[in-house]
Amino acid sequence: MNRTLCKLKFLILILCLISQSATAQFQGKVYEPFQDAQVWVGGTPINSPWCGGINSVQINRADLNNDGKSDLILYDHNSYIIKTFINTGSNGQMKYSYDPKYEKNFPSIYNYLILKDYNCDGIPDLFHKGIPGVSVYKGYYQGNELKFTFYRDLYFPGTFGQVNVYVQPDDIPAIIDIDGDGDLDVVAYGVNGTYLEYTKNLQVELGLPCDTMRMQLVDNCYGKFYQGTNRAVTTGITCPPPAPSPFANARLRHTGNCIALLDIEGDGDLDILGGNISYSDAQLLINTGSSSASQITQQDTLYNSAAHSVKMPSWPAPFHLDIDNDGDKDILFTAHNENANTANYEAVAFYKNIGTDLSPNFVYQHDSLLTPDMIDVGSYSYPAFFDFDKDGKKDLFIGTEGYLDNLTGIRHSKIAYYRNTSSVGVTSFELISKDFLGLSVSNYNGIFPTFGDLTGDGLSDLVFGNVNGYVTIYKNYASSDLVTPNFMFFTDSLAGITVDHYSAPCIFDFNQDGKTDLLLGNRTGKIAYYEDTSSTNQKKLALQTISLGDVKAGDVSNIYGYCAPFIGKMDNTNKDFLLVGNIDGTIGRYDNFINNLGTFQRIDSNYSEIQTLSRSVPAIADLDGDGNYEMVIGNKLGGLSYFKQVKNVLSGEVEITLSNQVVELYPNPANEWLQILFKTNLGEQDMVVDIYDLSDKLLFHRKMNTRQNKGIDISNLSSGMYMATITIGDKKVVRKFIKR
Repeated sequence: MNRTLCKLKFLILILCLISQSATAQFQGKVYEPFQDAQVWVGGTPINSPWCGGINSVQINRADLNNDGKSDLILYDHNSYIIKTFINTGSNGQMKYSYDPKYEKNFPSIYNYLILKDYNCDGIPDLFHKGIPGVSVYKGYYQGNELKFTFYRDLYFPGTFGQVNVYVQPDDIPAIIDIDGDGDLDVVAYGVNGTYLEYTKNLQVELGLPCDTMRMQLVDNCYGKFYQGTNRAVTTGITCPPPAPSPFANARLRHTGNCIALLDIEGDGDLDILGGNISYSDAQLLINTGSSSASQITQQDTLYNSAAHSVKMPSWPAPFHLDIDNDGDKDILFTAHNENANTANYEAVAFYKNIGTDLSPNFVYQHDSLLTPDMIDVGSYSYPAFFDFDKDGKKDLFIGTEGYLDNLTGIRHSKIAYYRNTSSVGVTSFELISKDFLGLSVSNYNGIFPTFGDLTGDGLSDLVFGNVNGYVTIYKNYASSDLVTPNFMFFTDSLAGITVDHYSAPCIFDFNQDGKTDLLLGNRTGKIAYYEDTSSTNQKKLALQTISLGDVKAGDVSNIYGYCAPFIGKMDNTNKDFLLVGNIDGTIGRYDNFINNLGTFQRIDSNYSEIQTLSRSVPAIADLDGDGNYEMVIGNKLGGLSYFKQVKNVLSGEVEITLSNQVVELYPNPANEWLQILFKTNLGEQDMVVDIYDLSDKLLFHRKMNTRQNKGIDISNLSSGMYMATITIGDKKVVRKFIKR
């Protein structure tokens, strides 16, 4: 029995090793995130160029590093991501610098994020929707970093047991001290999205410890108003509210409400500022009762109609906090919903409080808070490197699906051009143009650029794909490739060249015949290959396959993968690899692809363990001339993430994934001799070979060399099944064989 169990355990171990070897990589983390590459705009360095951009964010402040200053936390509920910014400003100065090291300290957040202190310890606690409606996490400091531990989900006693404090999917509730007793209460729209519900915290009334939240629903039509489908609400209703009449002209409003409660008039009670899914503006409801017995009697249906009304492309969400470090809370609005009309550059409207918290006066400033301190090109950034000014340093170009004009609702696709101003070992860029070549007036539906010769004259052209799947060429009419290019429009549609949307071009001599070919990633996650079949300088591209190398970006179960290919050198092996960005935000890496119309060898499904936002688009170059490489990755939010090579991959280091597809035992079954064959050239590597029987007994151990592999004498082994473990460095693969 024990022997059988031993065999079973060993077989399970073998399966685990085989599973691990299939995804193992010898290079490890070659690239690490890096924030110190400077970007200059208008003669001033911006604070957070590489934060990845923002579109639909929720805004909170909390002291992340325990230095006594409130830092900035942005939560994108559509992408489920947290971005953390350290407050580096002084009193009255708004300055935040992106620092992702604190993002790992947050739990997985669902739907909304609110940071407020519920347990009187002066440390912000965390509220989000969780499963029932309101989940609470206690904040604490460890190593001067704000962290969180789960406290409880909020319920209150009902007729038939405990009832969850309800928050509609996609809503943002108000979590605030309604009645002025010092504890936090909850106000949110009910099931139909028509009446506000006030759930009171009874901690003070019951004399409970300060770290307690004991909830009770006390008002199911807080403010005594009814929200229908019009901007204006119906005030002065009788509570409890009757069931809506099926014959009423007004329909129930769609669920989807974001609210903030604040004393906007300075009269000592809480008013209601809200945005909802039906409108692109905000509504202010004036309370003429008290905070705990709210009575809405006045309203501004287009806040702030007396001066500058809020105008978001979709569903504004209000936030009441001190953003500019002057000690008085301001009002911010962001677009809560993510769709084709979501604000993607002018994403945060700022109403500065030029009064005080007791006597506020909110004055509109602009719609582009935070984004000027970032590289943000709207939505879906596509970076490419190219030495435009011929100074020997590759400049940065970023295409985009489009900047959204909040007033017209029209997206303008552009290319941003950042000149490389680096010195050796110190990377820096300077913004030259947000609209390179003035392409925005051409109304392209997305611009996804690369550079290379597609016109057959030996000069690098500007080539870009678009949402519709076509390819546009701006031909280089310069006198040579040694001078600054002169790009001029050449064609919008190469004959017969199109893919299934989101064409992402890559220009490379794939078949090594001295002529550049065209590879097109696209929405399907595959790569189409167009070979240059011309015999003269007149370029002729012919489709060879729509699924080159059987590459499938993203999860194979996902119908869309949004493949974004890049081919080039990326480590010190001086070897070209194929990288593939995808919908998942990871990077796939392929080897043995050049002039190969068969299946490519994927050696990394998650290169360098990089995980960015959805729709990753990689580009790599040695930007500062130090011999190491830098990588930038575009994403769906229109920003960039920056990575620096931190590991030198030596020429003798194993460069490929060791897997059962790479290692073969021959012959199998074997009689007297067993040969270890490698299907891929590993170079000259030391290896260790161990042979075990099924009881985990070591029968053979030898140090060998991958190039001087003379075989293994197994004539002394009894007939049966054995396991051979081949170890190279810190990685291993296990293969079974049969001895006759």
